[in-house]
Amino acid sequence: MSAPAEKSPERFTAWSATRFFIPLCIQAMSQSLTYPLVGIIVSHGRLGAAEFAAFAQGLLVMFLIGTTGYGLITTGMVFAKDRIGHLRFTRVNTLLICLQAALQGFLALPGIAPFVFGNCLGLAGEQLEIARWSMLCSLPAQVGFMLRNVPQVILYNEHKTAIANTATILRILITAALAPGFYACGLVGWGWGCLCLSLPVFFEAGLMALRARPYIRALPLKRRGEAKVTVAKLFLFNIPLSLGGFLLIFAVFMLNAIINRTENGAAMLAIHLVAMGLINPLSYGALRNQAVAIGFPQRSLRDQRTFLFALASGLCLSAILFLLQIPTLSAWYFGSVQNLQPWQLPLARNALWVAIPFLILQALRGHAEGLAAYRRRPNAVLAGQAVFFGILVAVLVALFHFRCPGYLMGISALTIASAATLCTIRLALALDRAAR
Repeated sequence: MSAPAEKSPERFTAWSATRFFIPLCIQAMSQSLTYPLVGIIVSHGRLGAAEFAAFAQGLLVMFLIGTTGYGLITTGMVFAKDRIGHLRFTRVNTLLICLQAALQGFLALPGIAPFVFGNCLGLAGEQLEIARWSMLCSLPAQVGFMLRNVPQVILYNEHKTAIANTATILRILITAALAPGFYACGLVGWGWGCLCLSLPVFFEAGLMALRARPYIRALPLKRRGEAKVTVAKLFLFNIPLSLGGFLLIFAVFMLNAIINRTENGAAMLAIHLVAMGLINPLSYGALRNQAVAIGFPQRSLRDQRTFLFALASGLCLSAILFLLQIPTLSAWYFGSVQNLQPWQLPLARNALWVAIPFLILQALRGHAEGLAAYRRRPNAVLAGQAVFFGILVAVLVALFHFRCPGYLMGISALTIASAATLCTIRLALALDRAAR
């Protein structure tokens, strides 16, 4: 029996791109959106906002380990388009799950955790222990997110992002129902926060796998003209993209450590983390323009439709932050929900103002990364992330030297570094074209 003919990519229109992007954006946002929901439980623990700050540091280390699979979605969208590619991609995904579990267990060891959370992140005493155990107890959530990769790639390649999004929306709803339920029952603190975070993830991964089964069965055995796909090839393609993710999260790791060492560092870090709890979901949503650039490839160098779409999506996402400038709404969210002190509320609103250009730059950067992935130039993405790390560190050192308020240091440095990343990837792609 002959293999099914490969389908032509869907034609780009503003509506088709929007229909493709919105579910992706919501899904990417939701992965971060659940953390402010869980924060309702954690920030009302015995240590208040300080407990949430320690919990967030534990999750940050979990995310740092998770960056070993940062490039898997892009890798799968490029290679897992037939049965052989899908099988190899599944094996790489499983290998990385085992690696992540081993790393998370290692960093939680009594002789290792004090160095990571104490010497590096500046935590001490009970905060150090909360961060350590939060990182270890978030392992089930890490595994759940990784298991989701395989069906997610299949649905993305079929442009069935709305189907993938159904499972994610249900996860958000379950988390949104559990968080206030736990709070009402007095089940607060970091431990209950880890449980509330993890349970809905497995529901999402299972439902997404169920919905992807018909599309997996319909995959052709091998696409015509496709080079042999091996586990090693996929793993090596993933490395530059994942190293870029590592640099991103490690930069945030350093950022939090530096903020914690500013004047009134614990309070400044709490403001930064609560504000980033809103900014990060929008930022991850903006980066999904990477998938739009892959799903609707350029017809020529003059074809800038996906670039303009990325610019428009960045503007729309940044406009959402204006809502939190409304005093009543910001007082409710930052004060009642996230348990910040009254004097911290205007500082959190100031951080959101700086985030507006950051979201626009993130959307354009996601588009540039998508172009690089489609052209199979992952090193261009890695170069951009390396520049991101270097610029971020340099800006942080300068801001620390000039005694910039801690709550503004993070988002200011992220904005400048994101602009540098965008320019670097674009320059790398231009040089690659010139060299051909």
